[in-house]
Amino acid sequence: MFRFAFWTGLRTSELVALNWTDVDWKRGVIVVKRALTQTAKEAEDTKTRSSRREVKLLPPAMSALVAQKAHTYLQGREVFQDPRNAARWAGDSPIRIVWTRGLKQAQVRYRKPYQTRHTYASMMLSAGEHPMWVARQMDHSNQNTTVRIYARWMPTADPDAGGKAVEKFAESTLRLSCDSVQKTAGNQGN
Repeated sequence: MFRFAFWTGLRTSELVALNWTDVDWKRGVIVVKRALTQTAKEAEDTKTRSSRREVKLLPPAMSALVAQKAHTYLQGREVFQDPRNAARWAGDSPIRIVWTRGLKQAQVRYRKPYQTRHTYASMMLSAGEHPMWVARQMDHSNQNTTVRIYARWMPTADPDAGGKAVEKFAESTLRLSCDSVQKTAGNQGN
């Protein structure tokens, strides 16, 4: 479950509400349309239409889902279950118990499980993924939110910055410039 969280950027409430019917294996996406908050007894539709979104399943997330299939797929309901009672996680409190145990074993200082979401955004942006794509994956209202929160993880311009634009547009710009010069020269000769 945590590997999947690190590679999708889902909120904990979205993660525990995910059903197998939300997985589109052919297109490699999950459809996020429910959340299970601490106060709710069962998963509820997301509050806003914009919160309903498709999240691309990157290879590590896909392999985490494939591994999870052996445990919960045949029941056909929730993807992730509390192993202590084989039922949907009851919010994030029980998850924190398992999470804390894992952090202690790994000798990592405590962070909230929600940090998997921040780690996802940081990984994507530091690898150079477009902020708009990251914003859509994470259900941010716009890329400004993503940039404001995660700007420090975005790569700084490298010495080759601008090279792609030159490669793509220099030839056509040069051709336009030459055509303009020839027209101007031709008009002056008349």
